Formats: sequence, structure tokens, C-alpha cells
Amino acid sequence: MIPSVRPQSSTHATLSSGGQAREFYNGFSSLSSNKTSFTTDQAAKHITRANFKFHDRNGDNKIVVGFNFSGAFSAAQKERARQALQSYADVANISFVENASHSDGFITIRGVPGSMSGVATLPNQYQSRVTANIGTGGAQDNPQMGSQFLSLLVHELGHTLGLEHPGRYDGGGTYERNADYAQDTKARSVMSYWSERKQPGHAFNEVEPCAAMIDDIAAIQRLYGANTRTRNTDTVYGFNSNTGREVYSLKSARDRPVFSVWDGGGNDTLDFSGFTGKQNISLKAETFSDVGGLRGNVSIAKGVTVENAIGGSGSDTLTGNEQSNRLKGGGGADTLHGGGGADTFVYDRVSDSTPQNPDIIKDFTSGIDKIDVAGVLREAGLKSLNFADRFSGRAGDAVITHDSTTGRSTLAVDTKGSGTADMLITSHGQIKPSDVTWSAQVPTVTPTVDVIPAPVPEPTPAPTPEPAPEPIPAPTPTPKPRLSGQFAENLFTLLRTFMDKAFSIFK
Repeated sequence: MIPSVRPQSSTHATLSSGGQAREFYNGFSSLSSNKTSFTTDQAAKHITRANFKFHDRNGDNKIVVGFNFSGAFSAAQKERARQALQSYADVANISFVENASHSDGFITIRGVPGSMSGVATLPNQYQSRVTANIGTGGAQDNPQMGSQFLSLLVHELGHTLGLEHPGRYDGGGTYERNADYAQDTKARSVMSYWSERKQPGHAFNEVEPCAAMIDDIAAIQRLYGANTRTRNTDTVYGFNSNTGREVYSLKSARDRPVFSVWDGGGNDTLDFSGFTGKQNISLKAETFSDVGGLRGNVSIAKGVTVENAIGGSGSDTLTGNEQSNRLKGGGGADTLHGGGGADTFVYDRVSDSTPQNPDIIKDFTSGIDKIDVAGVLREAGLKSLNFADRFSGRAGDAVITHDSTTGRSTLAVDTKGSGTADMLITSHGQIKPSDVTWSAQVPTVTPTVDVIPAPVPEPTPAPTPEPAPEPIPAPTPTPKPRLSGQFAENLFTLLRTFMDKAFSIFK
């Protein structure tokens, strides 16, 4: 058993007899809080305040933990437990082997029918064999993502790895009395008892977190180090996911995601294109997004860079980071913030930004940022745009306006040749023809009057009638004779003299 732990201050856990942590799930309505705010690092330290963890017992610089099952579990419930362990291995340098005979520690996962709670022991340098008792009462034989049973698995297995509750509670209490800091909610930690609604800006609508959340990721990495091998190539989270993890994969507009992204590298994308409601998508680390009808339900872990975001058919807000982002708002009147870096604003369809519902790019920087309309041209069957100061009835005409007083620009495109725009993009910041791209082609410009800020080259002047100099100049170059001026007069006099003499000879 774990030696008894006596609480000495707010940074020490109060464990029940035998070093156990007992869980119950309580729902509370949102209340305001004047508690101290913790950063991610502070929360991670608090969740691991007793430094419980598995140790490298064989000196191979790896932590390998065995596990097995006992008690009443369905095959699907066992698979969910394996997935829960894998979610921790994905973010930290720890691995799990079922029924391992030689390992640095061992977890027994015991099913307890008739119970809806759980109890777990935590590892330390003296004890490497721990147990997680999981109540299966009321759980479905095939529990779904977002269920309380799966959240309970992740929570209890977090204890067996060394994670504690964010606050000094064990089986009861309230947020108001027992939470040590304001962010002790399920919005940031699956180890918390308290509803995400305790934090303003979060509402999961009874969907439970089923993997390590933003503070849990930092906490487990504090114990075992960060696993940077996980998803270290180009990865898509959400719709069209290639993560191989259900928690990060969306198939239907009815799905309700609750997750925090951990990613080891590559060029990565948040894809929420399948949702129809208004969304707020952020690519900044340690921030939250509102997607799929929930609020504050998707976050990006500390130290993670995600480069690209795709919105749905609603009027979304997309916010980039300091990297070079690709932001695709999709349908609706979207608001796009590129942030730092050379950002590209992507349009696949005319309907992505129309005169009736135009997008607005809040921070466009000409010469650095780009507007990619390759998809629009493919949809319309066009090869290029033709920039002019007015529409001529030619399909592919594009007109740019810029108000130097307000700093606002518009890009209007007529894809049908109707003489009016069927696509309109607005921006804060000047747009020039060279900022608009499609498959790396250069825009064509029809010069008329100077209403487009981009300079139009002057036409090449016609050549002068003077001949070009000889390649190798003579010491005293003599120009070619021309029948004009004094030279012509002298030539005429010479010819007349010659003819007079010739006639005198033949007389």
C-alpha cells in the first residue's frame, strides 16, 4: 500500500485510507468564482504535487507498465480501457504492455458491477503494482465517446499513473469549498470533479472528456516527459482525421468533440468543416475553440503548433497563430485573423464569400499574406482572373478597391460573365493583384485608369529612326548619307557637272 500522506498545505493531497482516491460525478450549475487563476504549468505541478509515478526499475531509460483485466468487463469495455491507456502513452514517455511479465510497474484494471464510481491506488518508489477499480453499473456494454464510463476510465487510470485531483477533495465536496484555483474544472482536467461550466466560456452539454485534457497533458509530461514522436507528421484533427484516434475523429455533424490536441510536429490542421453552426476556432496554443455547438470544448496543449484551420458552413471566426497559417472559413460570413506569419486565406467555392455574406480578413498584409482562389477557378471552369477597374461581362473579371482613409479593401470577382460580382472578399489592409493566387499563376492585369493600387508597367517606347551604332565603332564614324540638307545639295551639283561633261564629249 502507499504510505499515508498527511496534508501539510494546499499543495499536498488528502488521500483516503490506504492511499486511495475515490470518485463520484457531480453536476453543478455555473457560478462566478474569485479564486486564484493558475497557468498550465502551475496546474500541472498541482496535479502532480506529491510526485507519485512509476520509476525506471531496470535502468533502461524507459518506463514500461504492464496491465491486465479482472472482474466483469465486456470486450468493448476492455478495448476502451486500452484506448484510455494509449491516450496517456500518446502524450508522455510511458508505454503499456498487456499481461507483461517484466515491467517497471503493473496495473490491474478491475471491473466492479453494481457500482458507478471508481477507486484507484497511485504508484511511488516503494509500490509499483497498483489497481484501478472501475464501476460498470449503468455502463453500456459498448460505451461511446463522451460517456461517463469512458471518462471514469481515463480518470482512474490517470491516478494509477500518478495524477491527483486538482483540489483537496476525495469523493465529495463542492467547487466553492474545495477547488484550490479557478481552473479546477473538466474544461482543463479530466482529473477534476467539477463541471466545465464553473469556468466562463465552457459548455460541453453533458459530454464528458474522454482523454487527457490540457492540464493533464502538461501534468503527465511533468512526470514522464513529453512524447514528441506522436503525430509528428502532417496530421488532421476533426473531420477527415488521420490520427487513428476516435477522440480526435469526427464523422457526422451530430458528433460532439471534447479534446485537447497533443502533436509532435508536421503541418497540422483543425478541420471542423462538417458543422453548420457558428464556430470560434483558434490555432493558438493553450487556447480553446467553440465547435460543434459546444463552447470551449477543443484546446491546443502547451508547446503544440497547429498551422491550419477549416471552418464549416456557418459564420465562423478563425484565429491564426505566429506561424504561416492556411485559414479556410468555408461558407457563411466568416471573420479571419491571420496573426503573425505569412498567412494564406483559402477559398474553394464562390459561395465561401458572397456579396450577401462576405468574409472579412481582419489583418491582411499585402506582399506577405495571400488569397488563394484556385478552388473557385476550378469550380467556375476558369484558368485565371483578369484584373480591371470595372466588370466587362467577361467571366473571370476581378475588381479590387481600396480606401486609403479606412484601410479597407475589397476583392470582387465575376465568375459567370454577368457583369456583376458573385464573389466578394473584404479586408482590413490593402489587397493587390499580386496577393491573389491560383496554382502559382500570375494574375493578368488590364490597365485602364489607375484605380488599382498595384503599379502598371509603362508601354515600351517605339524605336527612334536613328540607326543603332555599329558593333565595333570606327575611329571616325561617318553617318550614312541621307538625301537631305547640305549633303544632298552637294551630291546634286556633282551629278550635274558630271552629266554636262559627258554630253560635251559626245557632241
